[in-house]
Amino acid sequence: MSDKQATVPHHVDASREHRRPPGPPGRFLLGNTWDYERDRIGFLRDCQRRYGDVFSFNRTTMVLLDPELVHELFARTNTDFGAEVPIFRGVPPEAGAAVTPVAMAGRRKGWRGINRTAVSAHAERLLSRFHEALRPVAGTPVDVLALMKAFSVRAVTDYCLGPAAEDAARAVERAAAATAVLMNSTVSLPRWLPVPRVRRALRTERDLREILLHHTRARRRRGAADPPEDLLDTLLDPTGTEISDTVVVDALTVLLRASHGVPGATLTWAIAVLARHPEIAERLRAEAAGLDTARSVADLPYTEAFVKELLRAYPPTWLLGREVRTDTVLGDWHLRPGDQVMVPVYLIHRDRRWWTDPERIWPDRWLTKELPHARYAYLPFGAGPRICLGNHLGMLQLVLAVSALVRDYTVEVVNLDAAPLTPYALLVPDGLRARITPVAG
Repeated sequence: MSDKQATVPHHVDASREHRRPPGPPGRFLLGNTWDYERDRIGFLRDCQRRYGDVFSFNRTTMVLLDPELVHELFARTNTDFGAEVPIFRGVPPEAGAAVTPVAMAGRRKGWRGINRTAVSAHAERLLSRFHEALRPVAGTPVDVLALMKAFSVRAVTDYCLGPAAEDAARAVERAAAATAVLMNSTVSLPRWLPVPRVRRALRTERDLREILLHHTRARRRRGAADPPEDLLDTLLDPTGTEISDTVVVDALTVLLRASHGVPGATLTWAIAVLARHPEIAERLRAEAAGLDTARSVADLPYTEAFVKELLRAYPPTWLLGREVRTDTVLGDWHLRPGDQVMVPVYLIHRDRRWWTDPERIWPDRWLTKELPHARYAYLPFGAGPRICLGNHLGMLQLVLAVSALVRDYTVEVVNLDAAPLTPYALLVPDGLRARITPVAG
């Protein structure tokens, strides 16, 4: 971004001409939705070739692929931009955004509860959850994504609430399934619309929050453990800023909802990629065999590099979004409240301008410091003040699970060529199935 662009004021007179970037004209009545739904990634890639790193999808949606502008977008989240594009049309920008001082104090407490030291102490419980998930399906062809999602949500629920919280894990699964139907759609529905899928999504979200509120109130009555045994203990720690039950539930909801899809999708990609790259699997297995027990990401540098490479090549949150809150500018473009800015992370992660040989799965790029040629071109967990709260926990979970998978199990993928890359709410190898069998002895 040029110096001239950097000095443009963020806020503009509302009467200023609404200057929009170029973009595809779209079809009569359908706009660009038809072409986008036929091939989401292909459509966005073609638009980038034709119109550049900033283009309009429609009158109110801008697509952004310039890493510097993406960084600015995320850095201005909580001020000019809302944290995410709402699932429901008509939801005010601040709904669920958690940007009040008290709410942000709750977020800071959450950060303390999921730093590297805290999550490393959870390693043994996390691995126990992994083996518990895989043991019942040993040797049977299974839906890998469903299996890994089930493991992920229970591992993070254990971390947040302790081992006796199966009700919360099931509530997360129900809420995720209900909202996935809406998130997969290009069209945002009004939350007042009396259709079953909207009512189901609202009901399951309400049920999840009620269960988390029950756990929070029960823990307050009992008293938080000292030292904390889980994230809820940390959030209820009486030292520092005291936060309300609502703020505690907000923080838990954000982390638990994120725990369901992203780690599960990444572990599914791990199995798909290792089936195509046995040489990578051998190096992972050799690293795991050299350790009695891995308790941190630092114990497994090649496995960490492999996970980073998975998140680059196949970012589950392949498309991030922000909603505009104020009349503002971003780069050369004027935005109005209610507009949306979408960031196709998948395309940034595979851009030859920013990455050497981006189509190659090459974990060693992270060990040889062959890093992106542009700042902010790696966004697996987002960026800015609303970067994913659970990124440390997510990395530990992924690294330890991959290491345990290659060390303790043999994996036979039964339909690798029939599991296409599918970019809906998450980027997944759709329908991947495998037999996962414990290693004898």
